[in-house]
Amino acid sequence: MHRLMPFRTVATLWLAILLCVPAALSAHADEVYRVLTWKMAPYAMVDDQGKLTGFEVEIARALCDTMGIRCEITALQFPEVLDLLDRNAADFAVASILKTPERMKKYLFTDRHKRSSSSYIGRAGEWAPGVAPDLSGKRISVTRGSKQYDYLTAKNIGGTVVIYDDQAEALRAVLDGQVDLALAPTAVTVHLLTSAEGEALEVVGDPLTESGLGGESAIALPLGREELRDRVNMALRAILADGRYDAISSRFLPFRMY
Repeated sequence: MHRLMPFRTVATLWLAILLCVPAALSAHADEVYRVLTWKMAPYAMVDDQGKLTGFEVEIARALCDTMGIRCEITALQFPEVLDLLDRNAADFAVASILKTPERMKKYLFTDRHKRSSSSYIGRAGEWAPGVAPDLSGKRISVTRGSKQYDYLTAKNIGGTVVIYDDQAEALRAVLDGQVDLALAPTAVTVHLLTSAEGEALEVVGDPLTESGLGGESAIALPLGREELRDRVNMALRAILADGRYDAISSRFLPFRMY
């Protein structure tokens, strides 16, 4: 028969555990980690008070809080995020980076932090409802370095691919009549459609996941940062388990993307 541990012994063990937690968290207290996000609503944007916020900004903050580290969060255009990761000039990026075999050769990835798909967006009333667009003779905007860019530039679409560094400009080009369609992450297009200017636009066809247009997005780190990758993974699991992830998601996204 197993003997129960005396209450005093159990209490002493718990006290020791609790005393060790702050020490573990403070081990990295003097470091400031550089964290990147993608400068595109609803992932990263500036609110009415001039504060950087958004789904991935707040996820990054929750991860840093959970790890007990100080983070400097910077929102950049997508090509800049990838460039800094390539140059080992950031610690990690919560930036809607699709986890693909090609990218797994260049970066370390955590478990997924959301799922992604892509959608075409065009001017309202110009497209047949629910029908995939005929791209022949059309001008389609994409963001440089994105999987949407890779998809359109790798195939003969019969139209012209117009490339932007800024996703907001790629979408604005549809409103301004510079292009016929934009291909962008579905969450970005849905967010735009719920805005005042989005009333003039509509999603064209169904969301796409083929050929890298959708799948798992994960937090990316430079190669060689396995220890930090494992810590981020633990923090990600913690915010998923305690409800913080869902609370953040419901503030910025019209549907759960995990």
